[in-house]
Amino acid sequence: MVFNQETLGLGSQRTTNLYWIELDKTRFKFKLETTIYPKPLLDFDLAGKRALSSVNFGSFFLSDDLTIPQVPFYNLLVNEGTAYQFPSNNRPALWTRDGKIHVRNISAAGKIMIGNKTFTWSGSSVKIESDITAFGMFDINIRKSVGAFSESQRKIDDASRFVSCEQNEILLGVSIVRDESKVDIISKKPLDLTQFAYILRGGKEKLVDCKLGEKIKLSKLDGKNILKSDDVCSASFSLGSTKNELIKNLKQQLIYPQDSQPKPMANNYLKSWSVVLETSENLIFFINDARPQINYQSGMSVFELQDVLRKKFDYLWGCVGDSGQSSKLMIKNGDIREIYGNMHYQNLKTQPPAWDGLKGRPIPAALLVYE
Repeated sequence: MVFNQETLGLGSQRTTNLYWIELDKTRFKFKLETTIYPKPLLDFDLAGKRALSSVNFGSFFLSDDLTIPQVPFYNLLVNEGTAYQFPSNNRPALWTRDGKIHVRNISAAGKIMIGNKTFTWSGSSVKIESDITAFGMFDINIRKSVGAFSESQRKIDDASRFVSCEQNEILLGVSIVRDESKVDIISKKPLDLTQFAYILRGGKEKLVDCKLGEKIKLSKLDGKNILKSDDVCSASFSLGSTKNELIKNLKQQLIYPQDSQPKPMANNYLKSWSVVLETSENLIFFINDARPQINYQSGMSVFELQDVLRKKFDYLWGCVGDSGQSSKLMIKNGDIREIYGNMHYQNLKTQPPAWDGLKGRPIPAALLVYE
């Protein structure tokens, strides 16, 4: 296990700090860990403190509204065999099972069981005929506004919160109860996505026998059986090995209106990034930091990120888990758990907003490594 840090000059006086840890993938065990109630990276594995390192992973629902959704995951998330959120579209995901880690391209379609009945399903962003369409946090639009203290805040577009159905359809509002997915409400009226883990919509003739309290089980993903020990989390996008591959991945794996350009493709879209990579020998947790309020320290573009990683590592694959102020890396140094990343985080949920760089933005999912 080798930890590295470096200050990188990017031209035009810009700099960013790089932090990464190289882990022998044959020696260590890996596990995706999840919480319904987001918490700082430092607070994962807080009781046992056995994790040697951790990094945030997976896009998640991010709003500064006081009403926080029950389940904040933005895309596919399976926690110990239970689906907390369905995938909106086809994209790569990390899959941990019994200490091993794999990357798989997961299709936003498959089969689920409601009670003892099996149905086909598809994500709302794909055009596949199925019994059920799944809606989640990825269907909610977020807009930015200026808050009382002149800071940028993310607010829910209220119109996008609600899922409706036709006369011949039924909506199922699903909640996570004691780590189980259960039908919480059956409705013909629009349902508010922020009140449920996810919402399922299907034909009345298909769902007419569904009952309140029935368990929902995602039995297979990408043709692979899901076990109780499985944890799966979708990445934001794959890096690819060339610029053209990266552009293709951004267009296919991020959800943007047709013919529009994904934001990360802009050269002035400068961020901190959280990345997991695999080489022939190691698994690598990598982040860079960004200080948006400081001149020349706004981070780097995704194309600069790919260029840096290609030069440093001969990686087999690389997945961007997240970006922005949630990008942090934890390293255990003796009995001390050290945090790396931007320390200029401002917690907007306190009044007035307060600086809290060590804990930073609360997150719902992290990738941890153990001996």
